[in-house]
Amino acid sequence: MSRARSIWLVARRELLERGRSRAFAISVGVSVALIAGALFLPALIGRTDRARIGLVGTPPPGVVARLDAVASATNQDIRTESVGDEPTGEARVRDGSLDGLLVFPADGGVPTYVAKDRSKSLLQQVVASAFTTPPQLQLRELEPADPNRDVAFAFANVGVILLFISIFTFGTWVLTGVVEEKQSRVVEVVLATVEPRDLLIGKVLGIGLLGIAQLVVMVAFGLVAGTASGRFTLPPTTGSAVAMLLLWFVLGYAFYSTALGVLGALASRMEEASNAASPVSFLATGAYLFSLLVALNDPAGTAARVATFLPPVSPMVIPLRAALGAIEPWEIVVSAIEMVVVVAILFELGGRVYSGAVLQSGARIGLRQAWRIARGG
Repeated sequence: MSRARSIWLVARRELLERGRSRAFAISVGVSVALIAGALFLPALIGRTDRARIGLVGTPPPGVVARLDAVASATNQDIRTESVGDEPTGEARVRDGSLDGLLVFPADGGVPTYVAKDRSKSLLQQVVASAFTTPPQLQLRELEPADPNRDVAFAFANVGVILLFISIFTFGTWVLTGVVEEKQSRVVEVVLATVEPRDLLIGKVLGIGLLGIAQLVVMVAFGLVAGTASGRFTLPPTTGSAVAMLLLWFVLGYAFYSTALGVLGALASRMEEASNAASPVSFLATGAYLFSLLVALNDPAGTAARVATFLPPVSPMVIPLRAALGAIEPWEIVVSAIEMVVVVAILFELGGRVYSGAVLQSGARIGLRQAWRIARGG
């Protein structure tokens, strides 16, 4: 039997057994529920926001009353106060002592709502709702920003979180699967017809296909539900961001799951598995925290650019930088090639360690011992 067929048979077994399991169904359901909660829960929870609006000029009759009514209906606490002139009001909007400024022209023309930026879009909508009849309201930002920036930032943030959860969840499945088969001695039967390295690759492939399926469901549900409900509009970088998310899930999952599978082979019981895998767990968590705390705040900075070429970190940094439009195409290509090479080496070296450790029972063995056993030493 060819290597390709051996790998596919192992992958198919993992795909069918785990894909039909209750654990996978629960995992998908919980993931979708979490995304739904993140999208809709803030709108369902009653929350009162306080805001201060300055008034320049004389408001038309009924405007302030309508503003109070709309604010009350939307759980907003809006306080209005008179401001001497427009420059003074703008200065207070800039320094944050006012959340917005309504300017009413002396000639009765169209009033203007002045905001610092788009960060308080809900407040702008509430104020605009008070002007349902002429004169309508003009909107002006003192510090206009890229209209897609906020959505792209949210996509980058959520993308890193989904990536980390997916990589770690399905990488752990590989770890526990290796230990369970070793503990139950099922692996001895499988290895009678399949090479150890092919068994490891097939296991990573089969579980990885389930990971991709779940990630696609999560992303598709989030995008469709978010746009259909009007929670956000898709920025131009959406397509490339989703492509980067899927590509780097594959590469990141291959890297971490192979490492977890090899370390899992060193353990003979589930109790030992977490200790054996702790170095990889710490590495993945560190990469995740770096992405959120460093790269997200400065995606074009030196630290993020260097991390782009570090295999343990790049699967989480690159999708984030791509979502924010802060990465060059050549960086993605070079890092992807580098990651493929590293994963290939890890499969080769890890496969040898795996073959030396997976049939050893009793106490947990070390990497050097597993390597010597695989070489016949």
